[in-house]
Amino acid sequence: MHRGNAMLLAGTCAGAVVAMLVVASAVRPPGPAAAAGPSLATAPSYTTSVATTATSAPPATSAKASTKPVPEGAELAALVPGKVSVLVRDRKSARDVVSYRPDATYTSASLVKLLIALEALKQGEPASEVAEMLSRSDDDVASRLWMRLGGPAIVTSWAKRIGMTSTRPPADAAHWGSTLVTATDLARLYAYLMDGAPEGSRQVILRALDGATEHGADGFDQFFGIPGAVTAADWAVKQGWSCCDPGRNLHTSGLVGGRRYIVVVLSAQPAATSWAKASQNITAVVKALSGPLGWS
Repeated sequence: MHRGNAMLLAGTCAGAVVAMLVVASAVRPPGPAAAAGPSLATAPSYTTSVATTATSAPPATSAKASTKPVPEGAELAALVPGKVSVLVRDRKSARDVVSYRPDATYTSASLVKLLIALEALKQGEPASEVAEMLSRSDDDVASRLWMRLGGPAIVTSWAKRIGMTSTRPPADAAHWGSTLVTATDLARLYAYLMDGAPEGSRQVILRALDGATEHGADGFDQFFGIPGAVTAADWAVKQGWSCCDPGRNLHTSGLVGGRRYIVVVLSAQPAATSWAKASQNITAVVKALSGPLGWS
């Protein structure tokens, strides 16, 4: 699950969530091999726009792309109650196709596991343990690695290395899920993963994101947002969810379109919103983008 440190965070919301969900472990077939990204020598800057609407028309890259224009930021925001940020980066052109409130801050929930994974692989932790943490979003594994590998220092050191300028470790060192992130910084993280990370780390992480299970280790249905809207087996995702922070934080992030597009949708929805409805809201945002951009 993506409720922060399951061993250390209060379990009030968790019990309610788990009781409502059916535990399963079906795995989506792995996606296609990663498309070649720009080399490090020629990789463009991944500084993201601070615009609050769609920033440009999408490149005509897919026969599946419709003639319908990419929705403006306000149209996407209308699909989600509360707070939402949307960022879509075209790695090929180094442009932001959509940028709506990209620098708004959210608690990361399990998206911070991407940074934990990078540190774990750097320090020689078993790839199988890292893959389990990512694909099933296993909190127990994340908690063990977090405590063993330096806790908040993981966030501080990797944010500095990648250039995640707004990312901050949690105020309570035990609560890894309360790490603060933005859509801009997460796009930078995915750009680093594709164009700057060691090859071994990249492959382990991408295989895990390709093989994200339908349900997380806590039983939560992970197939919302990107996997709920992109019907082709052409995505690699890391999802996040947390209750009581103070509402329902629900995030979808990853790579689509043969690894061409980085997609980040972050939300903080009212506590009164059911998990099912909150998930549908995030899926609706990605669906609104998938037709015009040719992901469906």
